[in-house]
Amino acid sequence: MLKRFFNKVSVLMMLLVMVFSIGKLPFSNSASAEQVKVQQSDSTTIPDNTIRIHYERADKNYDIWGLWLWGDVATPSAEVGVWPTGAIAFSNTQVDEYGAYVDVKLKDNPASINFIVVNRATGEKDGDAKGFTQFGEYKELYITEGDDFVYTSPDGSQVEKSKAHFPEWSKDATIYEVNVRQYTSEGTFKAFEAHLPRLKKLGVKILWFMPIQPISKEGRVGTLGSPYAVQDYKAVNPDFGTIEDFKSLVKKAHSMGFKVMLDWVGNHTGMDNIWTKNKEWYTLDNEGNITHPAGTNWLDVADLNYNNSDMRAAMIDAMEYWVKEADIDGYRADYAGGVPVDFWETARKQLDKIKPVYMLAEDNTTYSLLDKAFNSNYGWTLHYMMRDIAAGKKGAKNVKSYIDSMERLYPKGSYSMNFLTNHDINAWEGTTSELFGESEKTMAALTFTLPGIPLIYSGQEAGLDKRLAFFDRDEISWKDLSMQKFYQDLVRLKKENKALWNGTAGGEIRLLDTSDEHILAFEREKGDSKVIVVVNLSADHVSGSVIMDSKSVGNYKLFPSQEIFKMKNQQPFDLEPWACQIIVK
Repeated sequence: MLKRFFNKVSVLMMLLVMVFSIGKLPFSNSASAEQVKVQQSDSTTIPDNTIRIHYERADKNYDIWGLWLWGDVATPSAEVGVWPTGAIAFSNTQVDEYGAYVDVKLKDNPASINFIVVNRATGEKDGDAKGFTQFGEYKELYITEGDDFVYTSPDGSQVEKSKAHFPEWSKDATIYEVNVRQYTSEGTFKAFEAHLPRLKKLGVKILWFMPIQPISKEGRVGTLGSPYAVQDYKAVNPDFGTIEDFKSLVKKAHSMGFKVMLDWVGNHTGMDNIWTKNKEWYTLDNEGNITHPAGTNWLDVADLNYNNSDMRAAMIDAMEYWVKEADIDGYRADYAGGVPVDFWETARKQLDKIKPVYMLAEDNTTYSLLDKAFNSNYGWTLHYMMRDIAAGKKGAKNVKSYIDSMERLYPKGSYSMNFLTNHDINAWEGTTSELFGESEKTMAALTFTLPGIPLIYSGQEAGLDKRLAFFDRDEISWKDLSMQKFYQDLVRLKKENKALWNGTAGGEIRLLDTSDEHILAFEREKGDSKVIVVVNLSADHVSGSVIMDSKSVGNYKLFPSQEIFKMKNQQPFDLEPWACQIIVK
């Protein structure tokens, strides 16, 4: 989904800045818990079309906190008042064993809601923006102070094993996102093909192509438009070449050991898509006009109606087309949470009948997508956490909390895609050097060593130092490949060490005790493969020690130098700012 318009947490935050800047209204606290009788939550009393959100704090002081709401809620906070007093208030008088709670009335047929926990007096936020889409399945949500995840059970228990098929070739893969438009001066499939030998040397496995279909002209933004405003699902953007050019590229990539994944826009089409002749395939307003996706300003796209069975069948047919016709190996689903889970599950079943595919969901709130339909989703939480760490706002303890949450949220076997950047981040939020500064290489190492499948975006290995234009041509410079060797080493590290492989093919993560709060240390082990990572997540020089159990004591090698390293029970480390030591056995 495009950062210019929608929710990948930070963009919503940027949109909210416009609200924040309006000003504050006077605020007064509610009565204290001692003054009134405490009410207990009773799920049987939750009204229809309402969701109850529980919020737990260690200090049990809820009166000053509230939820700033937007999305498919009956009354968005911006309609109630300015930031932050327009937030729906928690209260010390309405609590249960899971903290304070509020009942949020929803619009009819809600698709998604979003919220931020905010101090209604000061504007202080507790965590990032959160979202939820699984309506009908749950009537209560649970959030906790300092935790950026939304849980559907009070104990945050882990869901069952994923039933999605995981292609054997994905077990040690790294994804590479291809922006054809900006990759070469020609901006074509044929011109990109010349880069395949270099990418083979880089070691990446999966080539994810941003949408390759023709772009709608109606409502077009910029000169060339957004690739996510698709005009015809079964055609190729003539700027890139022909269908035969693409098929030739896929064939060449396969011969070199790559797999090819296409970006798929299932939530909406361009405004002049060939499907618009079937108006019932789209969401219509009261006057019978095709609408844009609700809650957005995506004026170049039309919202699809997934209550229409003919549209669903046509969408699956179009997805099958590229697997059959071009022999692609999977899809990255744009705004996957905006499309019903059961559709994706049906589509995945049909695609797997043709060949085993890999499916990536652009989503990090609807974990049921990972039950049967998708292998992985977006690691937005880790991305923004790393940015906060780089800015000195968070630290090792937050990564530890994140790791614990991931183990409880993800269906076993599924995992996140970890990244420093992608087309959205680069275009709308900044370059990796802007966002991470001196910590960039350390954060990159974490994307390859923490559980998940890593992503490299076009130009990242060339130290991409500009924000690429999204709607026009803006060629990547390949003159400086100084980062190629760095990423080549990280890809090789992952491939050569089973402990770092994806999902259940890799080893589980175990956090290690350290003597300094700035040091993050963990190990992953699978069979005879073990990797230990020790990171200084601060801009200061740090000396400390890591506590190892007796099984982890012994001889290792430092990566990538291969220097012998003798691990002790209480191993001292002297770490420069943002230092990262990777120790391999």
